[in-house]
Amino acid sequence: MPTVTDFDTAAARSLLSELYRCGVDSVDGARVLASHARVEDGEWRFERAGRGLALPLPAANSAGRLRLIGIGKAAAALAEGVLASLSDGPQPDDVFLIVSESARAQAIRLMSALSPGALTVHVGEHPLPGAASEAAGRALIEFIGAPRAEDRYIVMLSGGASALCAVPAAEITLADKQRATALIMRSGAPIDEINALRRALSALKGGGLARQLAPAQFVTVAISDVRGDDPAVIGSGPTVACATEPQALIRSLETRGVWTQLPSRVQQLLQRRSLAQASLDAQPELSVSVEGSLGRYAVIASLDDALQAVRREAERRGLAVQALGRTLYDTTDVHALEWSEYLRASRPMRGDLETRPVLWLAGGEPVVAVRGHGRGGRAQHLAMQVAERIQGLAEVCMLAAGTDGRDGPTDAAGGFADGGTWRRIRAAGVDPAALLADDDSHTALTLAGDVFRAEATATNVADLVMAISGYR
Repeated sequence: MPTVTDFDTAAARSLLSELYRCGVDSVDGARVLASHARVEDGEWRFERAGRGLALPLPAANSAGRLRLIGIGKAAAALAEGVLASLSDGPQPDDVFLIVSESARAQAIRLMSALSPGALTVHVGEHPLPGAASEAAGRALIEFIGAPRAEDRYIVMLSGGASALCAVPAAEITLADKQRATALIMRSGAPIDEINALRRALSALKGGGLARQLAPAQFVTVAISDVRGDDPAVIGSGPTVACATEPQALIRSLETRGVWTQLPSRVQQLLQRRSLAQASLDAQPELSVSVEGSLGRYAVIASLDDALQAVRREAERRGLAVQALGRTLYDTTDVHALEWSEYLRASRPMRGDLETRPVLWLAGGEPVVAVRGHGRGGRAQHLAMQVAERIQGLAEVCMLAAGTDGRDGPTDAAGGFADGGTWRRIRAAGVDPAALLADDDSHTALTLAGDVFRAEATATNVADLVMAISGYR
């Protein structure tokens, strides 16, 4: 019978790392836009697998300006792709980017492709907004100024936009917004609930940026890191009119035990909006406008694209792929149990699978309710929970990692897990169960040699989770 030591763990980890990179490359903003966007017949156009949009460019003899606005971890990469697509057309008059610290250098490198003074770069905080995030948002409002009807804007959004650009609603302070955001994030709320609160507390989210840009024409290209790829949720929907549902948000906050801990100004703001719900719903500019934004908003890269790329590459290498799709949106506890069962059930293999290793593949954003004081992220936490359940299991190796190259407040992208992970932590003289209970997955996986590190990827489409069974 095979043992843990018979399994070629190093080769399995190498293959999983290469498949991760394949998935990330398929959703790289610079590559996608350089390949699928172009200038044609006086328009800037994007088309990819049925997704498309078009923006009439300023006429040569008009006073209109072509301006780029990028917000998010991938803003610099997206801007690079747009500039490449404009190589045979008009060049932008100016570019305004709000990025994370890891993307600062990439953003500044764009200066060489632009006229002097055309590039403005701000760095915000993530995952919680801070003073720099507010300063960046206010600078963006100043940059937009008084748009002209002849102006054209290409807005580029990606994961992290909600935190990196944060101008609080007039009735509250940045500290109020920070406190509220931190509370809901630690409650284990999914990203759609987190972004609903962000929209409610913001001057730019939930269509606020679109109102700032009027009467100019604009399009939005986005890399989605959210479930369902809803434009109202990506970056908290700055260019999409969103229906406000303060009462539903209040109920959610109450259910999660967060409502009573919120700053009083936040409670008062949401209560006032709840009381005015009927009148707000009657205002057309606050209603959801999906059909109206057709041709003006395109999700250029999503988790589906990354999963498809990984599947194709794995099959090309001869693996039998068990594709589970975008299914990881429950708690890590639930998914750890599921994945341990998948890995146990796939051995021994039957029929055609008997001669081929199996790749289990899924994506999403599993939820962790933080109760301890350790360091880690949802991918590392999931890896640790799986490791606990597959102790001693031979011929399996799992990788859970964020496509942005960062998992929680750590320098890791995620973590590996195999049948020997738990044993290796114990061999280091530490109780792995105690570390897991303290939400200290980063320390635990570091002791096991199972931390997965990657450079910041300049994209983000949530997490990839893969596991190989029977690889030799």
